[in-house]
Amino acid sequence: MGACILCGKSAGLFYSLHKNCFEKYNASDQIITDHLIDGLDKAESAQLANTITSEIAGYGFSSEAQQRTLNRSLEYFFKHHIERSNNAAFSISSWLEVLSELAPDESLFVNKHFIAQQQNLSALHVLKNFQLPEANCNPTNFSIMLREGEQLWWCFNKGSMEQLKPIKSKRQWSVVMHLAESLLSKKNKQSLETESLGEGKLFITNQRVCFEKDGEVVFTEYGDIYSCTPINNGIRLQPRQLNAISRTYFCEDGRLLYKFINYAQK
Repeated sequence: MGACILCGKSAGLFYSLHKNCFEKYNASDQIITDHLIDGLDKAESAQLANTITSEIAGYGFSSEAQQRTLNRSLEYFFKHHIERSNNAAFSISSWLEVLSELAPDESLFVNKHFIAQQQNLSALHVLKNFQLPEANCNPTNFSIMLREGEQLWWCFNKGSMEQLKPIKSKRQWSVVMHLAESLLSKKNKQSLETESLGEGKLFITNQRVCFEKDGEVVFTEYGDIYSCTPINNGIRLQPRQLNAISRTYFCEDGRLLYKFINYAQK
């Protein structure tokens, strides 16, 4: 006999999901959203969080299924009522307080950086209005050495960096190979591969974007940037120099990183 993946009880031969459980799970996104719309900025955060957890507990799901239901509903609410809205009908502080009271299991979000991105919403909105948010860190707490006149704007604690580098040929030299390569155009002579510098911290200052790992710093000056392209969880920077190789920076909030670069270039 198969067990229902939501409530954990027997679902019958060859079945792994109760129809009733499935219907409750599907409807939960909008139900939790309605609770949030009705309660944010109106009810106490603890009270609203209790209403939401009680609603989900009433479904009779297993502990993990309850957590997944909660997380999915929170992501649904963010996508439809915060991310797509220029003017939310409630304060960000109220939303963050409810998230804190709910204390969702971060490992169960589809977006592993969901909580960090919510905490950065205020800074994101400030940058959208072409203003600079208050720094989230103190430069004395980090190993990066600031230049004269340089100010630390932001630190992303979960940063990483990739860059392209030439592939070293392992082929043995020969007259035939030398002639063949001589006939190739310059564009085709050199192949590139992606090199990852691993995980570290990403710093945004008023002069450059810096990636720091184990005391070593790799940076890109804003004046050297030809283009900045947003990608999933990061940005790709193409330098102005003709033969310069692009660099890709990743962090826990690619949207905020992109906005900082845009602000710095204006």
